[in-house]
Amino acid sequence: MFGFTSYAEYRQNEQDLDRRAEQARVAREQRDTVRRQAAERRGAERTAERATHAARPRVA
Repeated sequence: MFGFTSYAEYRQNEQDLDRRAEQARVAREQRDTVRRQAAERRGAERTAERATHAARPRVA
């Protein structure tokens, strides 16, 4: 069993690896959500800026 002294030790290691993988996946999803929200917010700010610039009268 690849250096494990018992099946219980092997299973404990597998469960630990699974737990770490799940924590990494959750952290990745949270980072992606924050990044996506920030991008949406920047996009909304740019749209608002363009609208205010377009509404200003231009001097000919």
